Amino acid sequence: MGGNKKRNRYSFPTTPSPDNTELKTIVSPEERTKALASSFDAEVRPLIDLVDKLRGYGLDRDINLPAVAVIGDQSAGKSSVLEAISGVQLPRGTGIVTRCPLEMRMKHSEDEDRWEGKIMYKDMHDMDHEEIILNRESVGELVRKAQKDMTDSAKGISDELITLEVTSSDVPDLTVIDLPGIARNAVEGQPFDIEAKIKSMIRKYIGRQETIILAVLQCNVDIATCEALKMAKEFDDEGGRTLGVLTKPDLLDKGAETGVVRILNNMEFTLSKGYIIVKCRGQQAISDGQTLKQALEVEEDFFKSHRHFSSLRPSQWGIPNLSTRLSRELKKHIKKLLPDLKEDVRNKLLETERKLHELGEDPPETASEKRQMALQMVTEFIKITTALTTGQRWDDPKFPPKINSLYSSARRSFVELSKTAALKQPDMKNRMLKNELQERMECSRGREFCNFLGKFELVESYAREYISKLEAPALRCFDDVHRNTIDILKILAEKCFEKFPDFAQRAKEVIMKTKKDTHDDCKEEIQRYFKMENLVYSQDDTYGSELRTEEEKKRKEEQEEEKRRGKAGISLVDKTEEDVNGVGKALLSLRSYCQIAARRLCDVIPMIIQQHVFREQVEEMRVLLMDIASDERTMVHIQEDPDMAYTRRECKSRHERLQLAEEELDKI
Repeated sequence: MGGNKKRNRYSFPTTPSPDNTELKTIVSPEERTKALASSFDAEVRPLIDLVDKLRGYGLDRDINLPAVAVIGDQSAGKSSVLEAISGVQLPRGTGIVTRCPLEMRMKHSEDEDRWEGKIMYKDMHDMDHEEIILNRESVGELVRKAQKDMTDSAKGISDELITLEVTSSDVPDLTVIDLPGIARNAVEGQPFDIEAKIKSMIRKYIGRQETIILAVLQCNVDIATCEALKMAKEFDDEGGRTLGVLTKPDLLDKGAETGVVRILNNMEFTLSKGYIIVKCRGQQAISDGQTLKQALEVEEDFFKSHRHFSSLRPSQWGIPNLSTRLSRELKKHIKKLLPDLKEDVRNKLLETERKLHELGEDPPETASEKRQMALQMVTEFIKITTALTTGQRWDDPKFPPKINSLYSSARRSFVELSKTAALKQPDMKNRMLKNELQERMECSRGREFCNFLGKFELVESYAREYISKLEAPALRCFDDVHRNTIDILKILAEKCFEKFPDFAQRAKEVIMKTKKDTHDDCKEEIQRYFKMENLVYSQDDTYGSELRTEEEKKRKEEQEEEKRRGKAGISLVDKTEEDVNGVGKALLSLRSYCQIAARRLCDVIPMIIQQHVFREQVEEMRVLLMDIASDERTMVHIQEDPDMAYTRRECKSRHERLQLAEEELDKI
């Protein structure tokens, strides 16, 4: 070929600048076109390379990337269109030929002698395959082999991506994803729900706002019935992301051309990006040995000489114009989405870093490292538990907010006990209580005078009755506090030892053991306390002070009552009834002692509960867990949960690809 190279079929025609004053030298149209095309390539290639790299890193698993998705009904001519654009022969035939999404990365080269190819995919067993393609003729067979390796049958489909890279002077700078053709009915060897599976795969791509939809439609059928156009309309109602490609114009019936022209002129089924019509080589042409370059020449002659299509604008027909249009659309789409893409990557990276922090470091491997890890976890568990049971907060996002309610919840239970004690206090104004006390005093009278009646035994019996009413509420208070504490301890164990489920289970067993011991000991001490309260005892100073308080309170109530009667005009009479036998004094004594006993009980019971539940149980857990963490036999339990190990691996992998993506995006 010497130093003269043919003009590339993907050069981009442009209109020269009208500002002739800036032109200092005469430049030929060929040189001007070449310069503009080179400028366009320099802008497009980095953007498409960027997205290809991001997809190569696996970023499309985390973020929707800009893409061109090719969809079409079965046998609509998708493969022929891509074949014409890429210059390589793809698998052809009847039925579903494309059985996996095929990502075609095309890179334009100025060297006409250069052709390079590479195919990459994962098989059914998640094994990576990568193969250099030596010549374009072997592409179709290698794609078939990849599809066979990726599916469980000769006619099955897969969601996994095949990546095909082609570098040549015959291709534009473009990346497209070819999706399986929409099948109506399953044939032998295919799953019965093949149509639903293919549509689900297509929806996954075209449902993303980042995807340009290339809808391939046969113009020799009613496009209103084309499933591809229906699906495109479903996700892109206004057609802003959809470019229509009409195929097989040579198969049109006479008289149908006018309708196709109306479609191409956006007069029937409107798409913002419009339509392009192409004529690709058919199977007969392939059998006759027609090359792809010859097919382009045939296509050009067909449209230029056609009675109806020759009136179309040049940009409305032909594979070269379709290639140019797709490159421009993809470039524009990527530039538009770039700021959002950068922000998405950054947000995902921060989210992944938080997740990695929560997952912690990799689990230990040696017995010594495992023992050290176990002791550290137990120490942290006891530290948090001690803080919570002494009323402190523990602010760590890995723990639910509920843990900080441990002490406040216990306090609420203690307050409820205090309210119950107040409600069950003897009512000094209760006439029935006064009458009952009067009757008991008279029944206990011997030969003594009325003002010598014994009152202590009577007050003592009433006081014991009052105390006995509070035993059940006190035990209920303990049960509430203990049950809530155990629930929170289990949460702490799950979170502190979540990396090692077997060890977490051992910790829960320790919690349940100490729960039983604590429950029995604390219940026994509460019951012993109520036996002591049956002694009915108070220091003279304590009792005397409380009695004076109650007497003063009663005196004020009587004065208030006298004032009220006087204002109401009720005549005041001298008292004729005198508390000769001391019933009123007995009531005051009972009330005074019950106040003392209630205050004592409402302080002591919470302290007993805290001592057993918050102190002794935590200490017992510490001793038992430290023994377990130091035991050689325990090391078998320092094995990370497989799901968590998988989550960490995935999280690290995601973090790595997001970091790579951020670096690439920062270069743009």
